[in-house]
This record gives sequence, structure tokens and C-alpha cells, in this order.
Amino acid sequence: MSELLRIIDEYKDAHGQPSDSSIARAVGIAPQTLSSWRKRGVRQPPSIDTLRRLADFMHVNYEDYLLQAVLVDTGYRDAMPEPPSQQEERGVG
Repeated sequence: MSELLRIIDEYKDAHGQPSDSSIARAVGIAPQTLSSWRKRGVRQPPSIDTLRRLADFMHVNYEDYLLQAVLVDTGYRDAMPEPPSQQEERGVG
């Protein structure tokens, strides 16, 4: 599964399962865009503005979380970075 969609689904689980359409409209993208991400995957990074609005809407960090997810989805990164709490447990950071 796409990392971006995993984050969106976590948000949906935590907030009473809002529809993809309502999330899309709230961040200013067409509902078909989010539907396309679900059907075909995230092949190209969404615009910076779209990602920033999505991060603001879901109350997640844009650079450290959402952008990294899109980089994984589009093949520019192999995996999501570890959360800072896990790095500290290993003595990194």
C-alpha cells in the first residue's frame, strides 16, 4: 500500500472515517485525484501546495512525514525514516 494512503487511512480511522471525497475537497483537490491514487498508486509527487494543505488538514508534519511518504511512493526513497523516538532508543540523533 502507498505510504501516503496509509497516512490518509490512519487519519480516517482516527477521525470517524471521513470520506475520501470530503478530504479531497477540504484540501482543494478533485475527489477523482484521491480515487486515482487509490486505484493506480501515487506515481508522481503531488504539488507542494497540495501536500502542504493535506499535511495541515491532517495535522501532520509536511517535511518529516508527508513528503517522505510521497518520496517512498514515487521511488525516490527506499523506506520511511524511523520516527525520532526510535532513533533515540538506538542512540542515534
